[in-house]
Order: sequence, then C-alpha cells, then structure tokens
Amino acid sequence: MIFSEVIKTVEKSFGILEVIAQKPMTFIELVEKLDSNKATVHRFLSSLEQLGYITKNNQEKFILSQKWFQLTFQAQDQLDIVETARPFLESIANKVQESVLLAQYLGDQVLYVEKVETNLAARIVLDVGKQAPLHCVASGKLYLAHLSPQLLERYLSKNPLKSFTENTITEKESLLPELKKICERGYATDQEEWEKGLKGISFPIFNGRKELAGALCIAGLAFRFTDEQIEDIIKPALCATQEISKRLGYVSKGGILI
Repeated sequence: MIFSEVIKTVEKSFGILEVIAQKPMTFIELVEKLDSNKATVHRFLSSLEQLGYITKNNQEKFILSQKWFQLTFQAQDQLDIVETARPFLESIANKVQESVLLAQYLGDQVLYVEKVETNLAARIVLDVGKQAPLHCVASGKLYLAHLSPQLLERYLSKNPLKSFTENTITEKESLLPELKKICERGYATDQEEWEKGLKGISFPIFNGRKELAGALCIAGLAFRFTDEQIEDIIKPALCATQEISKRLGYVSKGGILI
C-alpha cells in the first residue's frame, strides 16, 4: 500500500470514530451519515472492532470501546501532569538547590519527562527523554512498590536485577523488604544504585483513578545528599506531590482531598 493510500485509510478510520463519538449509530445509519457504500463501511467497522476501538451496545449500535477511553485518559494524564507539576518542580528546585525531575513509566523503564536543574556548577545532568531501569532508581522502586503482588512477580520473572554499581539491589530477597519500606514511609531513595556518586529520592504522584501517574524526583551528587539534606527535602516534596495529585483529581481513601 502506497503512502497516500495509508493516509486515506487513517482519515477514513478517524472519520468513523468521530461520527460514532457524537452518538451511537447502527450500521445503516453510519452508511448514510458517511455517504459511502456498505462494503467499505463494513470493512472499516470490522477492522476497528477487531482492534478493540469500537463495540456494539445492547441496541446493536456502534459505540466507542473502553480501550478508546483508556487511551484518552492516558493521553490526558501525560499532558496534565507535566503542565501541573512544572511550577512545583521549580519551587522545590529553588528550595533544595538540587535538580528536580518528573518521571513517568514506559514499559519496564522509568522515563524522565520534565526537569528543572539547579544553578550550582557541580550538578547531575539527566536529559528529558532519558530512561532508567526500574529496580535501581528511586522513581522506579516507587513504581515497583505500588504494583500488585501478581504484577510484581511477573516483572521479576521477566527482568533480571542487573548490577550497575556495588550498591545495586540484585536479589529479590533484598528488593522485597525495600519495596515494603517504601510503601510504609511514602517515598523511595536511590543510594548510588544506578550510578556511582549519584543519589536520589522520589515521591509518588497519583491521578484521579488512584493510579501512580508519575514521581517527583530529586537527584544530586552523593557528597551533598546527606541524611540532613534528605530530611529537609521530605516535607516540602511530600506537600508538593500531594498538591499535584489533588489537581490531577486524586481523592484519598477517606474521601478527603489531600
């Protein structure tokens, strides 16, 4: 299929989705609305149904599927979280004088989607778009700590805990207590586990569906990242992530916005 035909196919597919999004329609109603022949409309509807983007309601009318709404929510989350978190990243960076990043999750990797760097000459440099393994960075361990036991076991069975430094956790028996501790205290740390000389601390951000939408990460050079520095970071960072979560629609278990 040549490129121009691909474009036409995509345009027709999205045209059908836009029509169905306006209101549920039967096959005949769609044929009339689209002013196309039955065979063409049937072919496109069959493809969209097989891909899981449309389905039929109990009146045999075509409607958008749950999969479509999930994609919509995910796209909205990606847009909302960066825009919402940016001023808080800047505020925390000014307060703690360390680089602050926003992390999200892509498959079995951490993905850094936004950053605010400190003005200090000696600082870490992590570019937006950089990825990192889940088991050896603070934001990644935060993600693993919020997985269900089944999903965590699936991850561990597929992903060997590769060593990057002498501090990397490489055994399941050592990782599980660490994840439990993260859940109990509400944040995760990286003690030079991914790169020697680099430490980090991450705090969870939740969305309106009570899912872990991302993490606010503070990273710095190990010699500056003392226990006293970490203690000074915890309260303002937790307040920031609670406010970001609130603005993303998160409601705590008690029904009170945090």
